[in-house]
Amino acid sequence: MGRLLGLDVGSKTVGVAVSDVLGWTAQGVEIIPIDEDNNEFGMDRMTELVKEYQPSGFVLGLPKT
Repeated sequence: MGRLLGLDVGSKTVGVAVSDVLGWTAQGVEIIPIDEDNNEFGMDRMTELVKEYQPSGFVLGLPKT
């Protein structure tokens, strides 16, 4: 299957988690800050994480508020 990257996207941060190779468990990796006023959306850091973990897919969390 391969690793999955979980993204919990909010208005000020993106929480990132990565699964084990089987996709059964996940561990938090980091929280990426977002500054919409300055058009900083953390894409450079996300690119680095994708290169590092080479996920086979993504899981996106839906905002509650």
